[in-house]
Amino acid sequence: MSKKEEDTETEKKEDYSLRVLDLFCGCGGMSLGLKQAGLHVVAGIDIWSVAIQSYQQNHSDHLGICGDLRSLPPEELESQYGIKKGEIDLLVGGPPCQSFSMAGKRDVSDPRNTLFMEYVRYLDYYLPRMFLMENVMGILSKKTEKGEKIIDIITGELSKNYTVGIYTLWASDFEVPQNRRRVFLIGIRKDLGQTLPVIPLPIPTIDQRIPVETILEPREVVDHVHYLSERARQGIIRKAERNRSKGAGFHAQILRMDRPSYTIPARYWKDGYDALVQYSETEIRRLTLLELKRIQTFPDDYQLMGSKKDQVIQVGNAVPCRLAYHLGKWISNILTLQH
Repeated sequence: MSKKEEDTETEKKEDYSLRVLDLFCGCGGMSLGLKQAGLHVVAGIDIWSVAIQSYQQNHSDHLGICGDLRSLPPEELESQYGIKKGEIDLLVGGPPCQSFSMAGKRDVSDPRNTLFMEYVRYLDYYLPRMFLMENVMGILSKKTEKGEKIIDIITGELSKNYTVGIYTLWASDFEVPQNRRRVFLIGIRKDLGQTLPVIPLPIPTIDQRIPVETILEPREVVDHVHYLSERARQGIIRKAERNRSKGAGFHAQILRMDRPSYTIPARYWKDGYDALVQYSETEIRRLTLLELKRIQTFPDDYQLMGSKKDQVIQVGNAVPCRLAYHLGKWISNILTLQH
């Protein structure tokens, strides 16, 4: 094959790459995993400027747009950035989930509960062949002030043009060293005439899940600033006793080295008590930023902008890259059959 023929063949492959628009993209975990799966991300959009700076730093091959979807309609995205109707195969994204989380105050009047409608607005405009929406488990039980289940409202909106499936997935089933449980709403356009197959699990048994010990930095290289003080250790003990007596609340969680990590939340920056490494009764430490990235399956050289707090929040908010990779492969297989 001549060089010209090779270039032409490469162009054809690029032309047929599934094109993705990533809403609420954060620092880019979903985008990275989908790109690793061979999909072509055309743009990521997020309102947080620091997260977009990280996104742009690591995804220079496509657009990283800082904008509020409530004031950035899809028509404007098309006119300003040239992302046209008919050019998006897959819409992905996770509307801000704090108000759905079981960890915080479940305020039914929280205005973030309506941000999924911005996702729907983009979905109705671009009508991609498939969509993927990610959120926390709390979305399944969250209700409006009228007592309506949020998940029913969401699926009702999404089902107008799509066959929708609701999947509860553990990240640890997809080569992620973390027991992170999330809800994925996935849909395929009804006019394609295809049902959604079962998502295959790359790792079928709990014994094959990746243990956290495989991603930890050597003990001798971890800076002392990550270790808890004696005061902090005693505080953990007292808090644990109070919580046990009340039968409620979060408490410090010591990692089991032979198992995946506990979920890394955005609030990890506060004290790190959601996942701690213990060497002895007096030697307990928080995870380093590098370890947090590894637990979310970001590459070691993935660059995060902003303060240490900002960086930890970005990691905690992200979709694990390896989970996104496997979902991307699954979706790609479905849509390739439709091409």
